[in-house]
Amino acid sequence: MMNLKNIDCELDTEYLHLRRVRLSDAGGLFQMLSDAESMKYWSHTPVADVSDALKVLREDVESDARGDSICWAVTLKGRDEMIGKCILFQFSTENRRAEIGFILNRDYWRRGLMLQALQAVIHFAFNTLELHRIEADVDPDNAGSLGILEKLGFEREGLFRDRWRLNHDWVDSVMLGLLNPD
Repeated sequence: MMNLKNIDCELDTEYLHLRRVRLSDAGGLFQMLSDAESMKYWSHTPVADVSDALKVLREDVESDARGDSICWAVTLKGRDEMIGKCILFQFSTENRRAEIGFILNRDYWRRGLMLQALQAVIHFAFNTLELHRIEADVDPDNAGSLGILEKLGFEREGLFRDRWRLNHDWVDSVMLGLLNPD
């Protein structure tokens, strides 16, 4: 697997451009992370202000700089405003495996945009990074994310009961996997 720190990871689809996140994306990320409907199935509550989104971006940028993740800002082609985020993280170099995560501004839901973004990220992961396996951790009630992942070929591999604690409640998690030969 390649060194993640120095790799060119800009990706294009029919309607999207994916580039590394930067601190100037705080406003776009805040729109997603402050939306209760978008955050309904995340492992933390909506953020209160743009400084909270900036903190998340700092963590993403620092993780990328260490080579621990690749975090993309999803933008519409010809526009630089962040409307979504995709990330590969939890890399296991020895096992050629990573976890995938994503979020999209609710104003852009149900247009096929996240499907395009994830197709590009998965192609990059398997062909450029030469990963063998990509994993996803999803709330079992998140029909939208489960549907898009299954459309991409991910298979449900297990249910982890009470995996996350959110708002004083325990939440289950469905684990999905996609193998390169799939």
